[in-house]
Amino acid sequence: METKDLIERLSIISEMLEAGKGLIDENGIHDFQRDSKELSSKIACIMQEGRLMKLGIVGAVKAGKSSFLNALLFEGKDILPKAPTPMTAALTKISYSDAPKARIVFYDVNDWNSIAENARKYDEKMDKLYEEYVSRMEQEKKKSEKPILGARVPVRVPVGREEFEKGYKAQIPMDYRACKEVWDMAKAQGLNVNGYLGKEELIESGSEGEYDYLERLNEYVGAEGRFTAIVKYTEIQLPNKMLEGIEVIDTPGLNDPIISRSRITRKFLIECDVVFLLAYCGQFLGADDMAFIMSSLPGEGINKAVLIGSKLDSAILQYNLRNASFKQAYLGTVKNCEDQAADNIRDCSVTAYNGKLLQEIKKSLPPKCISSVAYSAALQMREGKRLGIDEKHMVDNLCRRFSDFDNSVDTLFGLSNIPDVKKEVFEKTKSEKEQIIKDRISELAHSQVVKFQGILEDISIQVRRVRNDVEKYDREQLEKRLEENKETLHSARQKVKNVFMNAAVDSKRRISEIVIEIKREIGEHLDIDTREKTKTKHHSKESGHLWWKTETQWDEIITTHIAEVNDVETNMREYLLKCEEIINSEYQKMLNIDGSDGLKNKVKQAVMGIVDRSDSKFDEDVILNSLEIALKEITLPVFEMKRETYEAMLDQALGGKVSNGVVKNEDIPLLKRVQDKVLEKISEDVKEKVRKDGEEIDRNLQRQAAEFIDDVVKSQEGYHQELMLLIKDKQASIEKLEEFLNAVVNAKEMLHELEA
Repeated sequence: METKDLIERLSIISEMLEAGKGLIDENGIHDFQRDSKELSSKIACIMQEGRLMKLGIVGAVKAGKSSFLNALLFEGKDILPKAPTPMTAALTKISYSDAPKARIVFYDVNDWNSIAENARKYDEKMDKLYEEYVSRMEQEKKKSEKPILGARVPVRVPVGREEFEKGYKAQIPMDYRACKEVWDMAKAQGLNVNGYLGKEELIESGSEGEYDYLERLNEYVGAEGRFTAIVKYTEIQLPNKMLEGIEVIDTPGLNDPIISRSRITRKFLIECDVVFLLAYCGQFLGADDMAFIMSSLPGEGINKAVLIGSKLDSAILQYNLRNASFKQAYLGTVKNCEDQAADNIRDCSVTAYNGKLLQEIKKSLPPKCISSVAYSAALQMREGKRLGIDEKHMVDNLCRRFSDFDNSVDTLFGLSNIPDVKKEVFEKTKSEKEQIIKDRISELAHSQVVKFQGILEDISIQVRRVRNDVEKYDREQLEKRLEENKETLHSARQKVKNVFMNAAVDSKRRISEIVIEIKREIGEHLDIDTREKTKTKHHSKESGHLWWKTETQWDEIITTHIAEVNDVETNMREYLLKCEEIINSEYQKMLNIDGSDGLKNKVKQAVMGIVDRSDSKFDEDVILNSLEIALKEITLPVFEMKRETYEAMLDQALGGKVSNGVVKNEDIPLLKRVQDKVLEKISEDVKEKVRKDGEEIDRNLQRQAAEFIDDVVKSQEGYHQELMLLIKDKQASIEKLEEFLNAVVNAKEMLHELEA
């Protein structure tokens, strides 16, 4: 398919559809014209001669995206400044330039107002939590004043507001926390925020060259940067030959809590030709990652994906066979990552609607497992430099865990896998630029042709219905038909109301059953594997004096019981996924909206059941069309929960008890208690959300019971008014409708020819 032909034909068809305005409902015409303009603009951007190929780097918070890019592009140097926290990480676009420079884009007024409002909500919720806490302490104090068996109960003194906040902020929604953090950071810097909103700044290298440039850049995106809190995104240009011909888009973590940044991320990702999907090797492309990928990337023409498993060194340290050699742990970890990738992508294939993207992701299997910190360590050792803090920590941990670990330069380069990724993935992708762009345009064009044909078919159905009605009726007959249809609809009021009321009663019953099932499901997610690790410690002791001195020797067997924190995280994840699966399935069954015996058919039967279909004058399509329009308003909620709150709860409860992902001996019962508490909290939150969803479903059904027939009547009256205008000059209207119908048919054929 020639893209130029598609753009030209869409433009011609858009002009042809102008003739339909005033003849039929114009929503379909507007949809076609709007979407065709957007597609033309998008294709023009993609086809721009000599344009850069755009690579998007996508992954969860702490997936190691910036570290990966520093290793891939900048020989392990921290060229890309790290944000203070995931909450303040902004999107960065990186491209080539002869001299270093950067464009800094600040939040605009609307962005900042939204941040301020969410920060205020954070304070409100924290104040309420603290008041409730102080109230509980007061009640405990009153109880302590009454001696029990002659002894007073010890009194706990409430902690201060600031100390309380540290322990309880995880209970406040992520978006509020993020905005509060950004707001407080700006306040701490004493910024006149209003003086920067909606503005941009350009940073160029000064007299000291690149070093000076990076120092100045840190003021805007670095951990201690004065302006970091108010930066929306940055565009960095560097004199790095690896960047020639490409633009790299380093995105914030998945599900960015700052709404305006999230929108910018989506906008830039839509423009990408290739996406590098990064996920932690030890838990590769879990449900949250796949949900983000499928909701953010589908349908946008991206047709090449590269899978990267990050932090391989950390995953190896958490390998579950504690007595394994380094080689066994390395191979086992890579195999686990590959299996997880295949399983999670396969599971997503069952429900995902973007088959093309999934096919491209599957082509990238297995993922390339990398360790950016190992690469940095190898470079430092090769150059005779002292290892940095992160690099030394990684090497020391591997040496402690594996007696056979060889911390040589070659071993670290091999562990990093960065050289292979540079050659086999990055350079190869760059060399395929022209073909990737061509394939992207072709895929985008083909998928859009199908969509436009569907819009035209809907328009043609509508034109035929209007033409037939104009031919068939005069003013008097139309008035009569409207009154008869309204009478029919009014007669069906009670039956339709009963359908919705019965559905409401059934939904309440099912909500109660779901709540019970969710509670019961906890029992399937409690297992934590424990294992023993033994070590022999040799002792010796001398006794006696001078020539009577003797030495006693003995061995002590030290047994350490170990449990993996990862088991609890897996149980949490699987319990949440199971809850979502159960609930969404039950929601669908609850109303069975589209089934043969579902709500829509029951409503139609309630209305059409009172109609005398033997009356040849009766046109049931008129009522059915109005019913379809009104029934489209009936939707079900989609149930989903985020894990961040519960992960934070787990981290807080286990503070200081975890080393290298495990707990030992007396802390294992604590791990089990914490797991039970977290799962119980998840269960309570899930049940509360289900109850709220149930209330919303019930309200919607109650509203439909009261207003559904009125909505259908309004639809009938609107259509009637359109027909009354057309039959004023019946013959002219029929001719215009016939002419327009032929134009729509020809338009469909024009698009069909492109597919041939």
